[in-house]
Amino acid sequence: MTPDSALIKRWSPGHILASALCLQAIGEFGQHLSDAGFINRFGRLQIDDERNQALADLALGKYVDVAAASRFLGGPQPVAALLETGAATITEEHRFSLSFEVLSDGKAMAILPFLDSADDVPIDSVYAGTDTWLLRDQAWKYGLHGKRAIDLGTGTGLVAAFLTSRYETVVATDINQRATQTAQLSRELLPETAKSRMHVVANDVASGIHPGTFDFVCVNAPWVPAHRADGRIYSQGGETGFELPRRFILEGTELLAPDGTFIGLCAELTFLDGSNPLRDLIEDFGRRGFTTLIESTPAPHPFHAAANGTAETLPGLESARHVTVVIHRTS
Repeated sequence: MTPDSALIKRWSPGHILASALCLQAIGEFGQHLSDAGFINRFGRLQIDDERNQALADLALGKYVDVAAASRFLGGPQPVAALLETGAATITEEHRFSLSFEVLSDGKAMAILPFLDSADDVPIDSVYAGTDTWLLRDQAWKYGLHGKRAIDLGTGTGLVAAFLTSRYETVVATDINQRATQTAQLSRELLPETAKSRMHVVANDVASGIHPGTFDFVCVNAPWVPAHRADGRIYSQGGETGFELPRRFILEGTELLAPDGTFIGLCAELTFLDGSNPLRDLIEDFGRRGFTTLIESTPAPHPFHAAANGTAETLPGLESARHVTVVIHRTS
């Protein structure tokens, strides 16, 4: 489990996507939240007017009066549709709550489904954590120009939704069907102009995507070692935790157009024999003419150095740090 495991939520969105009334409700909800200046970055909540507190509570998955819910979701019929599809619950006292919360940075929003049980995190859960926000911040820093962007392993779709404010076309991909469905719902929260720019597809890393076509590529690659990840799609990075990030880096950089930039979050591992797989990979990019950077992040990592002497030590590991990898194609 990662340090953000309490923030991992679960929800089954397939039936919601098939309901025109539910999609109408989510679109209406997104407009109200945008108008109210709603921001929710995992507990750092902001809303412009305290009179909109019921709206904020609804966005956090809290119970509100059903009349208030109807006002923010487009009326009684969309509310009934959300209840029928399991996207919401209602009490005998007519208190209504959604089965998800809305994440927002003031520029884009995303849906984060709630877990069925805090004690059971299924392998196909949709993940969002502090590193999700870190990727968003790094995308703001490095995603500065161009027409086309792609978010590989999009999860909730938050970063892809954010990128619609800077790029004409944004593609969001994920191998996890539950994630792509959630990202499609997150897309419904966007204004029509931004919604038309975002395209969500199911895909295994960059397989089948035409190389050399994106000005910006970003990824928050799974980077937890297999023995710590319990098979969960959103976290398992391979035996050491670097195998899948390596694939994302190699395939993601193939997508870069000339003057394009790739950024990826992963763990940099140094082993007792002196090897450092990430450094070796990045140095190879440098020899091939790419401009590269490895930048430390403040995020914690799920590894233990050999000196700690713990049972969870990754064999042969000397040190680990969470980093942002930046690779720029110069021509």
